[in-house]
Amino acid sequence: MSIFFNKKILDKISFDLDTSTFILSNDDLNDSFNVSFVPNKVSDEYDPELYDLFIFENKSLDAENDIFLVNESNLNKGIGWIFPLSTLESNDNDFSDLEWFNQFRYLAYQKLLSTSFFFKKEISKNKQSFVLSDLFDDDMVIFIISHKDLGSKPDIHDYLPSLANHGYYLKNEFKLKYKCPNDIIVDWYRGKKKINIRKAINPVYKTNYSRKLYTNYLKSFDHHLIRFHLIYQFIENHLSDLFNDEFERLLDDYNSKNITKNNFIESINNVRNERKNIRRVLNHLKTNSGTFEDSALVNLKRDCREFLDKYKVEERNEIGDLIYDVRNLFVHNYSGVEDDQVDLLNEIIFGFEVLINHLMIFNKNND
Repeated sequence: MSIFFNKKILDKISFDLDTSTFILSNDDLNDSFNVSFVPNKVSDEYDPELYDLFIFENKSLDAENDIFLVNESNLNKGIGWIFPLSTLESNDNDFSDLEWFNQFRYLAYQKLLSTSFFFKKEISKNKQSFVLSDLFDDDMVIFIISHKDLGSKPDIHDYLPSLANHGYYLKNEFKLKYKCPNDIIVDWYRGKKKINIRKAINPVYKTNYSRKLYTNYLKSFDHHLIRFHLIYQFIENHLSDLFNDEFERLLDDYNSKNITKNNFIESINNVRNERKNIRRVLNHLKTNSGTFEDSALVNLKRDCREFLDKYKVEERNEIGDLIYDVRNLFVHNYSGVEDDQVDLLNEIIFGFEVLINHLMIFNKNND
């Protein structure tokens, strides 16, 4: 995509080493403008064709030094880097003296200046020299992925649940309103050198609803009750899949005369037991000790139990039971929930979201 300046297309990019600026122009050079390159210019450049750049937002990890190697856990290697736009406009970060990181920053400039999609305003006719934040929203987060390290061109939607667990959402026409409660993500990740991501392989994720959830709804709605019902749809989809699978199996047994009509009806009623099925979906979900997801699951169980105790709900401690009981309170008795419970509910919904994100990278057939 080309950049428009003074109603003309600028599709040529060059770099002036003496002034450390990118020059955007066209063939006749009648119009052009400059963008200052703040980092130190490196002698070797990465081939832009071997990398993809994606734009995210993050209300938690948005400081200049929130720079992370992105490690693909299934491949067990780094596939790229993620950092805020401010990292490109200053050298006050821990990586600014490293040549390889400046190569990534140079690559980011090249990629950003080859597209006008994220320009936040029209380029001024009376101005010829800019910095990146003159042209782009300053809340942008840059994610650069190496095709070679990943092994192929990426489908970024495969990684949205993992990235959401770090507070990253795709930047698009939907405004990011949501921030996790009590700086949970900041406390866990700030100061670390890398984040781990995995592809979402759960069949439930391969739906149009999932795409809308991760590119729109989770960004746009910050009310705990709305978020719970949106996220709970993944549980509903799992329950539908479980029922359909079990029903087909029972129907085959009945048609083959392996079970009687009464047993068939009784089995159907058992298959429809929602609490039991939620246990099947969630209780087998494993998290590795010492990870963010494991910590979130521990906190989620604690917070659910604290919330349910206030309403005299029967003592249960399995995550499937706890989520089911919270769901029942939300659906059947939300009018009885006190206003002073909102902070606790926000933490419950955040933990539930982390759990569902983790479920999306977990194949339901692995149980």
